Amino acid sequence: MFNEKVGAYIAILRKAGKRTQQELAEKLGVSHQAVSNWERGESMPDISILPKLAALLGTTTDNILSADKDDFRGFDEILENVNIIKRKKNAKDAEILEYLKNVAEKLGDVIVNYNKEDF
Repeated sequence: MFNEKVGAYIAILRKAGKRTQQELAEKLGVSHQAVSNWERGESMPDISILPKLAALLGTTTDNILSADKDDFRGFDEILENVNIIKRKKNAKDAEILEYLKNVAEKLGDVIVNYNKEDF
């Protein structure tokens, strides 16, 4: 949970500064995938990068590492809302895929039946 909270904090500050992951990555000398991994809580920035990351985000290293502390009340709620949105998106994606699968099956039936007809 610590990585997720720190990642969410980094994402919020990056977006507040109207920076893309790519822009932040270039300034830090890392890949945009690294920034994405931080923001998703899959990894953490290297300790040697933290001071520069904090400066670019307009905060301090302490604040980044304190994202798990009580002074960041509301973070749990933000993260839960993000997770709810992700679940809804995944459910909607599954619903769309199921619909497309049904359309493909019906189209397949039409093609098979069309080929059977004698003219």
